[in-house]
Amino acid sequence: MLRTLELKTNYTSEADNIYSDFFLPALSQAVTYRRAVGFFSLGVLLNAPAAMSALVTSEGRIELIFGKLVSPEDFEAIQAGAATPWSAEELPDFGRIIAEHAGSLLEYRIRLLAWLFRAGRLEMKVAVRPNGMFHQKIGILEDRLGDVVSFSGSMNETMSALDPRFNSEEITVFRSWTAGQKAYVENHASNFARLWSGETGSSTIVCALPEAVERGLNLVMEELPDSPSSDEEADRVRAFFAKRGLGGFGKGDGSGIVYDTAPAVPKTLRGSPFQMRDHQLEALRAWSGNGYNGILELATGAGKTMTAIYAATKTAEANEGVALIVAVPYQDLADQWCEELRLFNIHAVRCYGSRAEWEPVVQAYLRRNRDRQKEFLAVVVVNKTLKTDHFQAFAKQLDSRRLFFIGDECHHHGSSGYVGKLFPGAKFRVGLSATPFHYLDDEANQRLSDVYDRSVFQYTLADAVRDKVLSPYEYHPVPVELTAKEVHDYIELSDQIARAFSAAKKDMGGPSGQKLKSLLMRRARLIGAAENKMAELNRLLDQQKVAPHSLFYCSDGRTLSDDDDYDQHGADAAEVKQRHAVAQALIKRGVRISPFTSDENRWQRREILRQFKDGETEAMVAIRCLDEGIDVPACRTAYLIASSRNPRQFIQRRGRILRRAEGKDRATIYDFVVVLPEDNIPDQHVAADFLRNELGRVADFARNSLYPASSIEPLLPWLRRYDLEHLAT
Repeated sequence: MLRTLELKTNYTSEADNIYSDFFLPALSQAVTYRRAVGFFSLGVLLNAPAAMSALVTSEGRIELIFGKLVSPEDFEAIQAGAATPWSAEELPDFGRIIAEHAGSLLEYRIRLLAWLFRAGRLEMKVAVRPNGMFHQKIGILEDRLGDVVSFSGSMNETMSALDPRFNSEEITVFRSWTAGQKAYVENHASNFARLWSGETGSSTIVCALPEAVERGLNLVMEELPDSPSSDEEADRVRAFFAKRGLGGFGKGDGSGIVYDTAPAVPKTLRGSPFQMRDHQLEALRAWSGNGYNGILELATGAGKTMTAIYAATKTAEANEGVALIVAVPYQDLADQWCEELRLFNIHAVRCYGSRAEWEPVVQAYLRRNRDRQKEFLAVVVVNKTLKTDHFQAFAKQLDSRRLFFIGDECHHHGSSGYVGKLFPGAKFRVGLSATPFHYLDDEANQRLSDVYDRSVFQYTLADAVRDKVLSPYEYHPVPVELTAKEVHDYIELSDQIARAFSAAKKDMGGPSGQKLKSLLMRRARLIGAAENKMAELNRLLDQQKVAPHSLFYCSDGRTLSDDDDYDQHGADAAEVKQRHAVAQALIKRGVRISPFTSDENRWQRREILRQFKDGETEAMVAIRCLDEGIDVPACRTAYLIASSRNPRQFIQRRGRILRRAEGKDRATIYDFVVVLPEDNIPDQHVAADFLRNELGRVADFARNSLYPASSIEPLLPWLRRYDLEHLAT
């Protein structure tokens, strides 16, 4: 049964063979299989039954829905019954295909499709849409006990999806019996049921498969009546991979990595000719001129990942046996790196997750290259694993003269925990960060310089907006006054911070430094979760509708909620996490939301990002975990309810928002700027200093926006009050 299988939550063609690791075992236990995929074509039609031989034995039933895109004019004709969604050229000639591909996997696929169809165990429909894409890519498997596994992701079950050398494919798996996953399974099942019934409530039309396809399948069944089997399918798949030099199921030595492929600069990238930008090439010239070492200080969204991969690819082309190690802070960011590396024909070993999955792969590499390092190797590792003794022991066996090290978000590497663990002998070394140096910690900055020497190239957000690398944006500061109690707490914390800063000047990494950081975090949390921010947010939401692809950045502090469910429990119960209060405010207005916080696990966050990108949710409520590396280019409107004076944080967040995306001509930013009220301030200089510090961020945002002068207008009353108008120019 399904729950007896040791299924992973995520499968990707870089590390897994999705066919043999997921489809074969799951379908062998299933009695029903429902699948919706994004495209209707000959390739998809013939390869959709991948691994379905298992269902022949179990007498299972299959329901498939394919997507098809038509013009608005054709859609109206189809809707009126005056036309069909397909032309004769699109329909397969099964007799000709079988004659030309006798004994092949393709012939077997047609025979399997025909057998299931003739037996009444396979039904297929086509979902037609005018323009736009049919984005459903879900599958649902159910066993005899009623347990259900669903999956979603990029895989379309085409020939390219079956062959790991072609598309980069990925699926996320959900189980009905696992806590926290049942809702996803039920959602997938209800979505499929609506599609299958045709009651979509949208502009999608669900049609039966063409009669010509049915006739063709019946003819195949008459010519090739034998029942297909799992063993026969396995033999055909092995031959398919062997013919393409992938060794059985494409696993090679069990790693899923194809070692005889060399890194190569792509000719095209995402449908356009590949070309490095001028600032990227200038950055690499500066890096090579500094002895192949240095930090590339590129604005978030300016292509620092691509710049570093290009450098590694060119280095590998010119040098035999290069070993590439990419170190990143988080697993989600590691996954993004693996996807980007694959565009350059680099299939990285994923050194995160279970050690048992990656360690045999790198040890096999060391055995093959013991005498002389000849093969190219790429490794992506998270910082937590990077520091471990077993990873260090592996990396120290690599030839340092051929070692290329990339430290993404390299500002993390200023921590004392990385001393001696960042491969000081590596010949090639690149540090990447939009904001590498800490604005307070000189000791950490020195440790970072000890590793990467110095920042050799800077490309600011202003440069990126000017060069149209990032989207232009409108900036709207929203003034928020602190309450009397918050003012008192702020002044008290500021006094403590001043004393702690004096004590920690020469001991930032010691107890005094830790105390200072703790006080700074408390003050930041106080400002981030200021009570009046919710009142200002509600006022703003009452004035305007929340646009699709909106992002709400929140504090991890607590604030007051006006939700009725909380009020009935008394004043104490009304204090909730700010992100929960924001979510309540949005839900009340009928906005479809998703959270993105540290509370969600990895597979949940991947699904949340997909739903946000595809428009299934209108808004995402996030805290700090989106600050580094995670791409959300779909975001068009951002509400910075909690921001920071720390340049690293607000620069990272702004870069997330300004990434370019199709159909995105500009972004809009609402920045909730905290100000001190005129009353209840014992010292007017405190209010002026406070606003001066806040204005550092505001001025930077406004200066590079589409309308700098009007951006600062909401704050003019406070600037005039404290004679600070000159700071706005």
